[in-house]
Parts: sequence; C-alpha cells; structure tokens
Amino acid sequence: MICSPDCDPMESQNPDFGAKGAILKPARKPTRKAKPGVRFQKYKVLYRISDLINSTTKSDTLLRRVLRETVQEIHADFGSVRLLDADGEHLDVVATHDPDANCPKPPRLKVGEGVMGWTAKTGKPMRVADVRKSEHYVQVRPDVRSEMAVPLMVEEEVIGVLNVDSKDIGAFSEEDEKLLKAIGNQTAKVVQTWRLYDRLAEQTRRIEALFDVGQALISPDPLPEVLKKITSAVMELIEIRQCSIMVLNEKRELVLSAVSGESKSYAQMSPSSLALPTMNDMSVQRQPLQVYEVKKAPRAKPRKISGQTAPSSMVSVPIFFHDTLIGMLNIYNSRPRQIGEDEMRLLDGFASLCGIAIENAQRYERVLKAEHSIRQTDRLATLGILSAEIAHEVRNPVTIISMLIHSLREDKAVTPTREKDMAIISEKLERINKIVSQVLNFSKRREPHLEWVSLNVVIEDLLFLVKHNLAARQILVKRSLDEALPDVLGDRGDFDQVFLNLLLNAMDAMKTGGILTIRTEIEKLKAGRFVVVTIRDTGVGIDPEIIPQLFSPFFSTRREGIGLGLFVSQKLLSQYGADINVRSTPSKGTTFTVKISLEAPPT
Repeated sequence: MICSPDCDPMESQNPDFGAKGAILKPARKPTRKAKPGVRFQKYKVLYRISDLINSTTKSDTLLRRVLRETVQEIHADFGSVRLLDADGEHLDVVATHDPDANCPKPPRLKVGEGVMGWTAKTGKPMRVADVRKSEHYVQVRPDVRSEMAVPLMVEEEVIGVLNVDSKDIGAFSEEDEKLLKAIGNQTAKVVQTWRLYDRLAEQTRRIEALFDVGQALISPDPLPEVLKKITSAVMELIEIRQCSIMVLNEKRELVLSAVSGESKSYAQMSPSSLALPTMNDMSVQRQPLQVYEVKKAPRAKPRKISGQTAPSSMVSVPIFFHDTLIGMLNIYNSRPRQIGEDEMRLLDGFASLCGIAIENAQRYERVLKAEHSIRQTDRLATLGILSAEIAHEVRNPVTIISMLIHSLREDKAVTPTREKDMAIISEKLERINKIVSQVLNFSKRREPHLEWVSLNVVIEDLLFLVKHNLAARQILVKRSLDEALPDVLGDRGDFDQVFLNLLLNAMDAMKTGGILTIRTEIEKLKAGRFVVVTIRDTGVGIDPEIIPQLFSPFFSTRREGIGLGLFVSQKLLSQYGADINVRSTPSKGTTFTVKISLEAPPT
C-alpha cells in the first residue's frame, strides 16, 4: 500500500480498517510530541551551566559565567543578576554581562520598581516584548527594546532576580522564558550555596576571633590592650564605623577604655546622651540599647565635630559580671542600620568577654595593692626597729641638755629677754623626750594625754617658733583667728605635730617668698559643729594627679623628704574625729583644711 504524505504508515497494518479502507472502529489520535531539538538544547544548556557551577568557588566569577552562557543561548544582548539587600527593600546588582565595557553599572532598584522590581515583588516571571509600551519598565539603557526577568527563589522566598535584555522588539519567546526560569532555579541554588558557605566562613571567623580574645584574657597583657583587641575584633567581623568600650569607675561614671575606628571624640558623642540615662533600665532588663536613627531618638543630642559627622545609628550592649553592670560595649555606624540576631549574639559574646577581662584586671589591681600594702607594712616595721635604735641614742643627749637648761634657769644665767625662748626650748625638749619614750614603748598602747587645747594658742606658739625661718624666706604671714574659737579636747603634742608639719610644708613651697594665710573659724553643718583651721600658701602648688597620693606613707614630692609627715598627721587627726583635705593649683598655691568635730569624742 502506498501512503500519501499525510497518512500514517501504521494505518495499512491496523486490523481496524476494512479492505476498502472503511473504518470498522474509531482510531486513537496520536499524541503530539515536542520537538526533540528544543528539549535537547534546553538540557544541554542546563548541563553546561551545572558544569560551570563546579568550575569555581568565587560567587561573582561564577555568576558572570552563568550570565554569559545565558545571554548567548537566549540570543540576548545584556543580562544581570540582582539580589535583595538585608532590608529586603532594594535590588543590588551583583553580576552583569554587557559587551559594552564603557557602559556604566546599572543603578539600584527598589522592590516594585521596573520589570525586575515587579518580578521581585510578585515572585512571578515577566516577559516584555516592547519596553516602550510597558508601564513597568524603568529605563536602564536607551537601546533596550525587550526584557525578560525571572525570580530567584529559595524555599518559596524571593532572594533576587535574573534578567536579560535585547535591542530587538519581541526577542524572547515562551520557550526562552521556560529556559530562563530553569536557569534561574539553578542560579538561586548557587546563590544559596555560596551564602551558606559565606555564613559558615563567617561563623568560623567569629569563633576564631572569640578564641583569640579568650587567649588574651589569660595572657599577662594589661586591660587596655585586651579591650583594644576586642574592639578591633568587632570591627573586623561587623561592618561598622567604630567600636568602643566604656567602663564604670568608682564614681559610677562611664570612662572610655578602648576604641577602634574613628577618633575618641566620635565615640564620646552618644554614650553621654543615650547610654547614661538608660543605665538603670539596662541593668534591670539586661537588654542592649539599639538606636536605628540617632537624630530621631528623644534623648539623643549628637554633637558635630570639625571634620566629622555624628553617628547615624548605634548599639550599646551592657557588660555584666555576676549580675553587676560594669561597663558598655558600643558600636556606631554612619547610616541607619538594624543589627541582626546573629550579630547581636556576637556582641553579647564579646560583652561577656569584656566582663571577664575587666573583672580579672580589677582583681589583679587589688592583688598589686595588697602586695604594695605588705611592702609598706614591712618598711614601717623596719622603720620602727631603726627608730627604736635611734631613740636610744637620742635620749641621753636630750636628758643632758634638759638638765643644763634647768641649771641655767636656776642660776638665773639667762637674761629676762631670752626667758621665753628658754621656756620654749625646755618645752620642745620635753616633747622630744616624750616622742623618744613613745618610740621605745611602741609595742605598748599609750593613751593620749587629753586636755582642752586652744588651737589659736597652738598656732601662735608655732609661728613664734618658726618666725626666724619665715623672715629669712621673706614670707608674709596673714592671721585671721576667731577669738571665740572653742577649745578642742585632745593631746596638745598631737596638734603641735600636725600644724607644725603643715607650716613647714607651706614654707618649703615658698622658697622665694610669698604669703602664708592662717584662718580659724567655727563651721556649723547638719552633722554638727566643727573647728576649722585653714593654712594657705602662694607657693609652687601640687600636680592634681599626685594629690590622691599625698597621705600615703613614704610618698614625698621633695627629694630629701621621707614621706611620713602627712601620713602621720592624718592618723593623729583621725583620733579626734577630724579630717584633713587639700586643694591646690600648680604655680598658684596650696590650701590645707583641718576640720575637727566638736561633737565626736576622741577615740
């Protein structure tokens, strides 16, 4: 049987047909199959792209290769891959294929803007035959006539868009769209894979950074260096402008201890206005403070510094140790930015390490102070032994001098004009003898000889004693002694020793002359009444940094000084409920103030 071109050869062999071609039974209509060339070409392209995926681990290189293969196969002119940013509001260009090397990089697009923005918003492919007639098109290049875009989906969530453009109208068919969609599915898997790879690499970096900082905690490095390593590690792991660590001092004030990034002035802008008012809340809630836009925060008053701009966003993470707030870890950025959960957990980890570092440093300082105290005690013990030996040598000459003075006065060998001088000499020799006795009987507790003492008389007697030295140094004395000043209960010798030491210190500070002002007065406070003695000089003054050390044993600003005068004076005054304070301005002078309570009995 000879078949026509339209007949099926199988018809001649089908038993359902009669001898004359009459249909005995309805025949089954043959199924129409897709052209094998189109399907083969599609698989071939996907195979090549799969082969490309295994060719490199660099995401940008891989995406450019995929784009080049896609553009060539679909016969497009240009192509790009855009991914959603962290906020999910914009599409950022991560790869392009454009033969025109001079063409500028495509701009960012908002989600919903243009063909690609619409695809990202809806999660559906879009094919535009003539972009001039489409309401969705946003011109990126003037020579584009048709465009096609497909979403990149991971677990039914849009992560980006793959698009191709052509200079011809109606350049893309339905088959091209299916092929682009298949390529987009593979591209989405590629993107997700290297994102997971990057996340794994980032987690590895974070673990290594935490380990390095942990190693620093057990090293002998000082606290500022350890905290500096922490801020530097945070800067490396999180894209920010600056990181700083502030520690609470004894006055519960935040003090900048370490900073990485911009200058210190930038770090000090926000914590002063944002962190301090919320410290109590952070201490109770143990939650970080995150300010997305500093300018809109009700408590923020960022200052602009010359050559810098105030931070736009910031995060302050509280640093705790044993449920006690001891500081804050702060990060700053130039633009509004929301810190994610992973980054916040990382900051919490670094804040915990900061707490350990700060506590270790403070414990180490306490150990050093304890060691220093032990050394001071040992020196004092040695000084006590030496003093006892010296006292034995001093007592005999003092006794002989006292006997000779007594003999001269008995024989009236002293002129009346010098009688007062001899009386003072006898009194001071008796004072020396008492001190020697105290040293020799140091192991025994000696009760002070209590009597009512006029501090005005003490001051006058001491000024008389040092009047020759005052005149030799050309020091003018100004007195302002309250005549109604009440007597205080104490040991006269103790007050002599305290105020003589203060007078000698004032004279030593005015080697080339000056004014010595002495004032006594009564001060009434809520705590009771006080006798106040003020001794002010116009000497060289004292450096503010060393004022806290003035009352420490063996500390002296003079090369020939022993450093026990103010230390002993403070101890003597403490027996009578008295305080001694100092104020000083370099090159202008120093003021010592002794305040003795009239209410507290001697101890």
